[in-house]
Amino acid sequence: MNEVSIEVAEDATEATASFIAECMSVGRESAAAGLRMDKKAPAAYRDGFLAYRGPRTSLTYFEGKLLSLRLSAVRRGMQVDQTVTAQLLERITDGRCPVTLERFRWGGGQSPRNPSVDRLVNEVSYRAGNICMLSQRANRAKAELSFEQVAQLAQAGAPHGELSAVEWMRLASLMYGAWARAFQQADPYLLPLAAIPGPGMFMSTSQVVQLLLTRHFGSGESSSVATQRWLEMTRQAECAEDMFLVLRDLLAAALAQERYAGDAWLHGAVFEAYVNWYRLCKHVVATEVETLLGEHQERVSDPLAKTEWPNTSRYQH
Repeated sequence: MNEVSIEVAEDATEATASFIAECMSVGRESAAAGLRMDKKAPAAYRDGFLAYRGPRTSLTYFEGKLLSLRLSAVRRGMQVDQTVTAQLLERITDGRCPVTLERFRWGGGQSPRNPSVDRLVNEVSYRAGNICMLSQRANRAKAELSFEQVAQLAQAGAPHGELSAVEWMRLASLMYGAWARAFQQADPYLLPLAAIPGPGMFMSTSQVVQLLLTRHFGSGESSSVATQRWLEMTRQAECAEDMFLVLRDLLAAALAQERYAGDAWLHGAVFEAYVNWYRLCKHVVATEVETLLGEHQERVSDPLAKTEWPNTSRYQH
């Protein structure tokens, strides 16, 4: 056996030991929380569950959500990454689903509006940046679909399964940043920012530009300072100023009309104006925005933003 084979074998042994330890830990914590034993979970989980003799513990909503997520993961032969905590789950959870825009229902049962944790990229584990809180309905519709498959459904412009055409576009918008991160893609597509990403989610540069424009011109009145900054970049790209001004005015009008900011980018005229302007000014605008993002990450010193994900290139076709 050569050195590479030995290293692979050692890695596999460590992974197996880590998985067994996680199964037992989930079993013990489930028993402590007074949950019913899951007979379909791995044997190590059942061993940990049956061996527990300690006191009963009380879990907060998000602590219970995390334990449920860890159980779901081990049933699939996976582990939840240590970057996912109860605090992170609470941080990424808004009051409503970012795909359906329905308010979450926080009770038990199987309501389609109950919040559930979804992996945006199925080839990547449950880890910070790759999880999002969706409604049960949106999660069921996505299932094991890849970003490419969701994008095709979004482009079809018709309802499919449990989601409408607009909801498929919102889902594709949410998945794009994580997909680009996982497969090391350099922002190859231009998608409307149909869903405003929540905390802890990755975005492509073109999406960040849309988010900044949304923030700058979403008050109903064009910010003169912001306008001058965007016009400066437009001039540096040797692009006609009117191209940006048309985009600004269309976007501001759409944002004033829509209750949800992401819907403004689904106005055909708005997104067409954005595509026309961004394609001509990308070499200046993207560089400027990426520099600002880099400076921001250095200031906040967010370790999750710099964490390398496992190499998923082998999943590409």
